[in-house]
Amino acid sequence: MMGKGRLLAGLLCLALGSAPGLGAEALRVSSQKNSLQVLLQAAGELESVPYPIEFAAFGAAAPTAEALSAGAVDVGTLGVAPFVFAASAGAGLKTVGVVRLKVTPTAVAIVVPEGSPLTDAASLVGKRITTTRGSIGHYLALAALRSVGRSGRDATFVFLQPGESRGLLANGGADAWATWDPYTSMVQLEGGTRVLVSGEGLFAGNMLLVANPAAIRDKPEQLRDFLQRVGRAWDWANAHVEAFSAIQARQSGLPLEVHLRSNRYSQPRRVDVDEALVQDLADTARLYRDEGVIGPGFEAENQVDRQFNSTRQVQ
Repeated sequence: MMGKGRLLAGLLCLALGSAPGLGAEALRVSSQKNSLQVLLQAAGELESVPYPIEFAAFGAAAPTAEALSAGAVDVGTLGVAPFVFAASAGAGLKTVGVVRLKVTPTAVAIVVPEGSPLTDAASLVGKRITTTRGSIGHYLALAALRSVGRSGRDATFVFLQPGESRGLLANGGADAWATWDPYTSMVQLEGGTRVLVSGEGLFAGNMLLVANPAAIRDKPEQLRDFLQRVGRAWDWANAHVEAFSAIQARQSGLPLEVHLRSNRYSQPRRVDVDEALVQDLADTARLYRDEGVIGPGFEAENQVDRQFNSTRQVQ
């Protein structure tokens, strides 16, 4: 992980947006590429908020986890795999909310050039796979290899950020790219690639809302209210797919069809931190541990806080 000084200096360069508050301490929220701010604003959930909200945008999961761990932000979004990766490294974070989506063929996928001779997961043996270390793409690539009786040692991994991985695949420097939406939808719409291995059956579809201990201790009511707003916002987005996709496209600069393709089928919804989520965390940690990505000591039940569930289960 980068040093805290470097991280906090970097945060000074972030564009921060805030919702009007009533004098309460601000809740600092992080997400990749402003996704939570765009969602909440589109759904009208940033109106009449009784506390300030400050938003910080990151390009990937790793800096989001670093900001949460350093206490630079209070709550943010992470996939299961990067959460397990960060928590096992001592980040001290807990899952306080879950957004569960339907796993489509391109939600998480391994893509290859259209003319690639690769035909299935078994054909990845001996090949170069590019992805981001500790990401859901990394997890999918390992799970795909293990599904055919192989392991990560049977392929060569090239760990890069998504934009760099995309370029490496395009110029022939990698045989396959393990990635996630919107990148999967982007390359599919652009043409020239195809899905080799889908995340269906290998990815549970859980996206996490993660907080650090200080926020859980000092801002529980803000967190509870914020999670409720996120749930209502996804309900709105699922009922207004075209309108929400258009707003996303304006913000991201990506073609409207990229967002429509993702939103039509994924239908994200907020659910309680439940046993299915705990099992997903445990399964992911087991795979990462068996593959040598993380060390021992990750206990899934200790990495969640159920007090923010709609049923108000207090630990």
